[in-house]
Amino acid sequence: MMDDSIPSSIMLDDIHNTLLFGDVVDISPVAYEQEACQMESDPPWPSTTLGVLQTPIGPPARTVFNGIHNFVVEIDGSNTQKQKYLYSHRLNRIYVNMECNFSVNFKWDTNEAMYVRATTVFSEPAQAQKRVERCIQHSHDSYNQPLRPEPHVVKNVLRSARAAGGAGVHYCGSAHRADSWYSVLVAFAAPAAHAFQFVCKNSCSTGINRRPIDVIFTLEDVSGAVLGRHVVGARVCSCPRRDMLADEKQAGGKRRAPAAPAAPAPPPAKRLLRERDRADDDAVVTLPEMRIYGVRTATAGIKVMLEMMEHVKAIKSSVQQPVDELNRTINELKTIKDNIKSIKKENDQ
Repeated sequence: MMDDSIPSSIMLDDIHNTLLFGDVVDISPVAYEQEACQMESDPPWPSTTLGVLQTPIGPPARTVFNGIHNFVVEIDGSNTQKQKYLYSHRLNRIYVNMECNFSVNFKWDTNEAMYVRATTVFSEPAQAQKRVERCIQHSHDSYNQPLRPEPHVVKNVLRSARAAGGAGVHYCGSAHRADSWYSVLVAFAAPAAHAFQFVCKNSCSTGINRRPIDVIFTLEDVSGAVLGRHVVGARVCSCPRRDMLADEKQAGGKRRAPAAPAAPAPPPAKRLLRERDRADDDAVVTLPEMRIYGVRTATAGIKVMLEMMEHVKAIKSSVQQPVDELNRTINELKTIKDNIKSIKKENDQ
């Protein structure tokens, strides 16, 4: 396996305690060239390895592309009610509380060892030239005991969830250079998932200060060449679910359920039956002379038929269809009902 440790011969101003957070490197071009000359005779590892460990200078690019190795970044948004972090597919944004681990799955189509760099940036173009830094309160020593990491690690709002001193995790950036962006670099022997956490909130007034942020994930080889890039939004807050629902509502209402497939058109035979049923509903039916036992039974039956015909009349009237025939049948049925009432009165006497 490739040894990612830093040779003791390299003198770096920003490294004082590399055992805490893995190998933390900020190599200037001059120092790199000098050390490369010293290692020409018998280098401890290929000099190209140093390329990926150099801190990127200036605002990072944000163009999203999968690259030749089909780099994919996935965040599991299922069963989010049981998780401590949430992911909105609609907004492509993570909602997570401070110091809560969230897992990101990285995939690419090669078995070669690769690096994934995670860089936190401001989302708005007007803030693109400013790097994201941790607030004064959370940068205080009391929040970093007993580790006492280096300044550029303290100032980075994003951390690997891997235990301090874990192999393959590098913190890049210089606290003394405003154009040196803070990033977390993770070495992978093969595609896998990795957990991160934020150590500052969006609401921190002296840090992010309520400005929207993104995390840029780049796939890089040992030389530092960017082979793929994806951007995911992030909101670090105390109530992830409340804020996610509010943002989704503001962005376009509640979640829309998948559209149900259109029902297939009925076969011709069924369509014919439906048309015939509608024609039968408008037909006038003459009932044969019937003998019904009980005045109450006869009255209840006529009452139901009258209510149904009155309902049909209301529908037809609303769409301006003829109701003359319907009125005649209603009047005839009312006459029958009145006759039955007369019979009931005679019997009562």
